[in-house]
Amino acid sequence: MNKCVCTVLIFSGRPDPTWELKENIREEFEKIWKILEPIKKVPKPAPPLGYRGCIVKCNKDIEWFAYEGVMTLKKRGISESRLDIDRKFEKLVIYSAPKGLIPISLIFNA
Repeated sequence: MNKCVCTVLIFSGRPDPTWELKENIREEFEKIWKILEPIKKVPKPAPPLGYRGCIVKCNKDIEWFAYEGVMTLKKRGISESRLDIDRKFEKLVIYSAPKGLIPISLIFNA
């Protein structure tokens, strides 16, 4: 399986946190994707500052994006969004970051 790189879009003026995703976590979010309900509406855009979602890129043609309970998969030029009310995908990706890399309280008000 190809490596996946995670990025949390949270900073302005400095690089966003990035790390390699462990394979077992990728398998977990693929399971989450399969049970989510497809949606037809366009996801709401993220604000220009603050937390703007998370991206997982797995090779050059697969990209997962999650923000505010909507998960979008772009694969070979095709985009599909699904509703993730509990933000399971987002949380799984964010909590997979190396300890101390992301200020979690700025994302989930933890």
